Amino acid sequence: MRAGSEKIKRTLAGTPAEEFLESAAALRLARGLDDLKGAAMKMGQLLSLADDSVLPKPWREALSRLQSNATSRPWNEIKPLIENALDGPWPFASIDETAIHAASIGQVHRAQLHDGTRVAVKVRYPGLEASVRSDLENIRRVLLLANVLPAKANYDELFARVESLFLQELNFAKERDFYIFYRDKLKSFDSLIVPEVFPELCNESLLVTQWIDGVNLKDWMSREGAPNVKQENEILRDQLGLSMLELLFFEIFENGFIQSDPNPANFLVTPNGKLCLLDFGATEELNLTLRENYRDLCLACLSGSKKDIIQVAEKMKLLFATDSEEARDSFVQMMAVTCEPFTHNYFSWNQCQLTKRLKDKILSFAKATLLRPPPAELMFLNRRILGTQMLLENLGPTVRAREVILNRVNKSSL
Repeated sequence: MRAGSEKIKRTLAGTPAEEFLESAAALRLARGLDDLKGAAMKMGQLLSLADDSVLPKPWREALSRLQSNATSRPWNEIKPLIENALDGPWPFASIDETAIHAASIGQVHRAQLHDGTRVAVKVRYPGLEASVRSDLENIRRVLLLANVLPAKANYDELFARVESLFLQELNFAKERDFYIFYRDKLKSFDSLIVPEVFPELCNESLLVTQWIDGVNLKDWMSREGAPNVKQENEILRDQLGLSMLELLFFEIFENGFIQSDPNPANFLVTPNGKLCLLDFGATEELNLTLRENYRDLCLACLSGSKKDIIQVAEKMKLLFATDSEEARDSFVQMMAVTCEPFTHNYFSWNQCQLTKRLKDKILSFAKATLLRPPPAELMFLNRRILGTQMLLENLGPTVRAREVILNRVNKSSL
């Protein structure tokens, strides 16, 4: 992996900033991140969620390929990894040598246990831990070069948060525990499925879970999402949107943990119309104070005054007493657009252009606060919230959004 990091350094050293804005350079960067896997590829996936105002379009289009088209490694490399990870005899009656999915830190193979149970086998790529810190530093250099991050702002705490979560994702034993945790917590949700995990076959570098038949949510949305949904699938589309919202607010207000990766590849739509949740590596705990503050901010935005919103924002360190009136107004306007779906008994995400309208408000607030980084503890919570909003825009459901959020707020013990 050190050699891979050197590859990025060499690319950066000899390339003027203008060239990075060209499609060819963007494609070379995406291929390089795909090659490196690990933190470098994961950061590329995060960047691909940005819009044209944050990241030049050629970069975003190239990096978006990392979301679902990562290159898998050949079976002759993967089989020894599985054999070394197993604590016992080979448990598989059969296993597909071609991966059905490849991601930043590993790939998944379909298999069958000796008793006939169909399973998904997720194996981690070796040597990723050593590269996390150097990969992130190289990505930071890329962002500075493209003027995505201001040179004088201190983003050390945010990058430390990213590094910590990336390292956690490399530990499949932790992910195994989160599968078990979520499967128990969500058993009362009829519309959600969490695959069963096989703990005796899992460790830090191997994860074996129940195989669930279904269609990747990204593929389902490309065929059935807004504005192309077929009439017979409108009810299912709305149900999927409702499930996403209920899951999000359950996690924030009751669960105390969020799966912070909004990648649509982490969801399956099953043949009976349920939403299957995959990949709990990026699960993050939300401390009690943060959850209480977020509840208060939601209530202030939905039924409070401008003064109430600003008061909670200052408590969350999103605003400071020294901030200008322009910054305060920008924050309130940003929150008005963010919370718009929850001011309606029913809200349609079909062609609502929420992300497009929110972009200008976010940029105005960032400018008014001199691009001050937000509190690090909000980074992945915001990623999950905004990512869910973007998924809903692509899906286009009509959902009783206000009822969903207020029900969860009122049920919570915060």
